[in-house]
Amino acid sequence: MHKLRFRQIHLDFHTSPDINGIGEFFDKKQWQEGLKKAHVNSITCFSSCHHGMTYHPTKVGRMHPGLKFNLLREQIDACHEIDVKVPVYLTGGINDHVAVTHPEWRSLDSEGRLHGPPLYPGFKRLCFNSPYLDYLCDYLTEMLEMFPDADGVFIDIIGAVPCYCQYCMNDMMAAGLDPENADDAWKFAQEVLMKYYRRTTETVKGINPNMPLFHNSGHVHLNPQDILPYFSHLELESLPTGGWGYDHYPMSAAYCRNLNMDLLGMTGKFHGTWGEFGGFKHPNALRYECAAMLANGSKCSIGDQLHANGKLDESTYELIGQAYAEVESKEAWCEDSVSVTPFAILQRGDKSSGTTGASRILLETHIPFDIVDENMDFSPYKVLLAAEEFAFSKACADKLQQFIQNGGKVIMCG
Repeated sequence: MHKLRFRQIHLDFHTSPDINGIGEFFDKKQWQEGLKKAHVNSITCFSSCHHGMTYHPTKVGRMHPGLKFNLLREQIDACHEIDVKVPVYLTGGINDHVAVTHPEWRSLDSEGRLHGPPLYPGFKRLCFNSPYLDYLCDYLTEMLEMFPDADGVFIDIIGAVPCYCQYCMNDMMAAGLDPENADDAWKFAQEVLMKYYRRTTETVKGINPNMPLFHNSGHVHLNPQDILPYFSHLELESLPTGGWGYDHYPMSAAYCRNLNMDLLGMTGKFHGTWGEFGGFKHPNALRYECAAMLANGSKCSIGDQLHANGKLDESTYELIGQAYAEVESKEAWCEDSVSVTPFAILQRGDKSSGTTGASRILLETHIPFDIVDENMDFSPYKVLLAAEEFAFSKACADKLQQFIQNGGKVIMCG
């Protein structure tokens, strides 16, 4: 199992090519002092962003026109000098530079329209069933060969999206699938996603078999066992004030800690959501969110957005330091923690108001709980709660009957 550090930063750097002076105020000493004051021991830095800009020399992608030096190299070297790890981020499912230079690789909806109208702001989704996947793997290869000392790879915006581009239409029909059938289109989208996982993971592991790798979808879905072999660990993106809400993280962690992988909880320093330069979360909120990560058996990550000039914001790292000083004082008691609760919620679907309500009740009454799906082992628990309306499969019904015969209790409502 890949072991994560407790006090991490996810440093967004989505920067328009129209901005000049990229990284011009980057200063190694200021960078190092900021991270040390904030008690940070890992920071994810950018190779490429959603605009498709690269923050180091590249032959595959496009180096940001406002950048005059290898910013990622400077960031990695500065961090490694003070024993701070640097996983490397690259954009995956969206890339505006590629969308402009290769519009034929863009994803289309069932009406043949582009996902993301050209006259409105927003990043452009690309199709992993097009030659874009070759491009992405070539970019991964170049990046890893340039930065063999990277401490991991984080690929963003990964998920299954039914697509009706020329490549998907041809391959669906060749496979005997009907593009006009929504179920067939969704089935093919899942196959394309698995092709993405295989190709990118083979690329990374072919260069360094021990390189940590995470594919980000903004959420870990139920029954992810088919994709877990392509992950070294799990990062639970969950900004409570950025759209996920305060219900999301406790439920996500309660499920994911049963997947036998090291976990990283991810919140943000923002009052609102990603990239909000002017918003600062109240220190008590950040302290609470990090404490909740520890209490749920995960390590901590706080999202930030680096200014285009490359200088860490001192107020931000003073804020983060208030939370991470407390994490550092507690982490010796949190390493290798395991859940010992006798209580579990049985969940079938990804979105369930019943499970959300049950989670709130248990949290407010201070009853620890896990969340399990039908395929997980029920035997560690004394009580199972099914708090939603669904029909059990025969296999699940048989497991529940055996659970009851072995002395377990089942509460069903809905």
